[in-house]
Amino acid sequence: MDGGVKDLDLSVVVPCYNEEDNLRELVCRTVRAVEAEGIGGFEILLVDDGSTDATGTVIGELANEFPQVVPVSHPENRGIVAGWRSGFEMSRGRVVLTTDADLQYAPEDIPLLYRECDSSPWDLVQGWRKNYREKSLLRKLLSTGFSGILRLLFFLPLHDVKSGFIAYRREVLEDILDYRFHYFSFQSLPIVAARFKGYSIKQVPITFHQRFAGASSIESPIIFSIRSALDLPKALVEYRFLKPRHRRRNGPDSGNSAGGNPGRAINNH
Repeated sequence: MDGGVKDLDLSVVVPCYNEEDNLRELVCRTVRAVEAEGIGGFEILLVDDGSTDATGTVIGELANEFPQVVPVSHPENRGIVAGWRSGFEMSRGRVVLTTDADLQYAPEDIPLLYRECDSSPWDLVQGWRKNYREKSLLRKLLSTGFSGILRLLFFLPLHDVKSGFIAYRREVLEDILDYRFHYFSFQSLPIVAARFKGYSIKQVPITFHQRFAGASSIESPIIFSIRSALDLPKALVEYRFLKPRHRRRNGPDSGNSAGGNPGRAINNH
């Protein structure tokens, strides 16, 4: 992957699938929150992932209105991780943050993750969902249960490892997105990959909110969870039994380099 000229402080990458009613709120709140913290150069990469509603049109309108918005488009739906990849390839930030378009991760928490990642030795900073305001008890149980399984299988002394609200040093995200197998739901595995590759991880507590507008693209949480669970044998092979591989010849330029002792590379609140 080639992120191009890296001359910004922060890139916010947002995969969007049928999120027409959420995007203006997302962009306005993100711009306000980031500017209020005095973060100079930033961009918001909105990836239209083959939406069938007016998401693409709204992204175009927002790009005309806000100089920080960068439109990215997929001709067909390719999934969250493909959105991360496409957004990353177009991004220019030293720190790259992934979030969702539905506003369950509050834009007001973006500066917190950015500051923790940018001004510390941590390679990535994850918002863990300490306060959970999702109204669906089934979704909460399935999500927290799967997170617990990941912690047990991969020996992760962390809280919620499934959250996709993560700020990465640029080269770290590039390396984590370089994996061997085809996964149905790799969006659940970045922390697993980061731990295995020796990157330093910090978690900060956040509130996970109710979706702002529209409906989730996951029609059946149970079926989605079963299909995600089918990724586990491949993940066990890749992240427990094979040697880690890295896109770059050397590890990250942080206190805990790739291939170091991952047991000393974790901090959670």
